[in-house]
Amino acid sequence: MIHIALIDESYPINTRNTKILNSLATHYGKEAKLSVITWDRSNRYTDDIQDYHVYKRDSAYGNKTRKLMNLWGYRRFCHEQIRKLNPDVVIASHWNNLLSVPRLDRRRQMFIYENLDVPTEAYLLRKASSLLEHWHLHRVDLIIHASRFFQQLYSQKIPQIVLENKPAMATEPQGHTLHHPIRVAYIGALRYIDMLKHLVDAVRGEDRIQLFFHGGGHAEDGLKAYAGNEPNIIFTGYYKYEQITELYRQADVVWAAYPNKDFNVKYAISNKFHESLAFAVPAIYSEQTCLGDFVEQNGIGITINPNSADDIRRRLQELCDGKYDMAKIQRRLLEFQQEQTTWESDFRQVVNAVDHFLHS
Repeated sequence: MIHIALIDESYPINTRNTKILNSLATHYGKEAKLSVITWDRSNRYTDDIQDYHVYKRDSAYGNKTRKLMNLWGYRRFCHEQIRKLNPDVVIASHWNNLLSVPRLDRRRQMFIYENLDVPTEAYLLRKASSLLEHWHLHRVDLIIHASRFFQQLYSQKIPQIVLENKPAMATEPQGHTLHHPIRVAYIGALRYIDMLKHLVDAVRGEDRIQLFFHGGGHAEDGLKAYAGNEPNIIFTGYYKYEQITELYRQADVVWAAYPNKDFNVKYAISNKFHESLAFAVPAIYSEQTCLGDFVEQNGIGITINPNSADDIRRRLQELCDGKYDMAKIQRRLLEFQQEQTTWESDFRQVVNAVDHFLHS
């Protein structure tokens, strides 16, 4: 029997961590006990879920003062639960949960740091957060990076594995015949409203482009109000993940750009990158990022300045004018797709590392 505890600072836990738990359950089967330690910050947890240990303190998302007031209580809760559960493996999801793990028995307990995002606050806060993160790394036995570009920021003395959030579902590449008007799709939670306003401004009044926003989120109402009644801007609301194949089938190009002044964005790799590969639908990325450079070098997408409506408009008009050989980009996506590993094969490295630690 192997007991693994995962710490995730939000309830419900994020979909990536759900995939990790599902993969662990698939591999170890009945030999695994999987525990989750989490924080219900908005009173959403009502029913007891087996092997869930939930800290309940109201702390609305975005309210940093309230979160800070409850943070030490959450840390104490995590320490208490880890000591009580006494697991073989502890997975701390996100850098700020490194502080949530008490001192472990290094001879028999494995400490895994799941690096979802690198610290990304204003410069001085980011430096302080980064120092705090690196201070705790001496306790870590393995880092799991959510982006291949994170590795360059960490000491190679610590074992590291890249486990990017590739689709776990079977996918089918889409055809490359463009619609008229061309369909640009945003698929996912609506956030970064200032950047999305630039996108709205770029297509406003452009009858050769239809812009679809698939998804909801805290920016939805403000973005709808900003877009007004433009006939070529369509909001479809929330969707189920099972619908993603159809959403990509309907799209000619997918918006996968994020604010490139954000330190984490410079090194992160988005889910949409892997979805673009899986469905062979070209995507638009932010320039001056590691992912944007990678896409340009391999000819598998388009890059823009996400902070400029004029630049976005110019690139989209070039797309309408046929400057980009979309069929060629799609062929490159299909070729590149053949070289990619899967979530399952990548996860095998995690299992091998855990087994090696526990049996050495």
